[in-house]
Amino acid sequence: MTKNLYIIDIEITAKKFRHSMPLLHAIHPFPNATFAVWQIEEEEMFFQENLVLSAVEIRELEALKGRRRQEWLAVRWLLHDISGHALRLPLAKDAFSKPFFTDQPGLACSLSHSQKLVGALLVEQGGGAVGCDLQVLVEKMPRLAPKFLNFRETEFIRDQPRREQFVLQHLFWTAKESLYKAYGIKDLDFRAHLEVAPFVWNGTEAMTTGQIRKNTYDQSFRLWMKSEERPAGSEYVWTVCAPLES
Repeated sequence: MTKNLYIIDIEITAKKFRHSMPLLHAIHPFPNATFAVWQIEEEEMFFQENLVLSAVEIRELEALKGRRRQEWLAVRWLLHDISGHALRLPLAKDAFSKPFFTDQPGLACSLSHSQKLVGALLVEQGGGAVGCDLQVLVEKMPRLAPKFLNFRETEFIRDQPRREQFVLQHLFWTAKESLYKAYGIKDLDFRAHLEVAPFVWNGTEAMTTGQIRKNTYDQSFRLWMKSEERPAGSEYVWTVCAPLES
């Protein structure tokens, strides 16, 4: 199953990445794509000194406060690292707040953050509608689940062992968030317009498909979902998605 998604683990070395922050992993989830997760340990000043921002980005950063500023800076630093470019490619946001490269229309990206973890997905050669999302496990998720799970998805989770139900609720959340980001136009009902197909969960990862249906828009996506532990011991999950090939 994994070979169909072109999953290739990358051996991480200090020479490859120009920072001291813990890069938890970097993978190729599908062709021409890299997804990486990074745990923030540096102070904001590290980024201020090492990250070249455009005037538009500076204004965007000035509107943020607290930990959100640090995550905003860190995820852009991570995206720059996995791009392999000597000079950083500036980002902008479209009318729906979806990030894009101002000088490289052939590149696509998606960004995520959760409790001092950041994730970045970079896709080359016309990546188009792609998305990623990560989420540290939180106690409130069972209360939120009815707001984004449809009936079939709820029944699927209830059929799983109790411990796995909690993790799966987070997985479905990240799956639907990644689809939402891939769609990029907002105004989606997570229960009515987004659906994740049933899958086999082995306690660590799963691959399946997702569907976005709204009005005349009908697109299938491949999803790769995984549960991980960071060095501190807390668990988190992530999902990446890309359009399903015909």
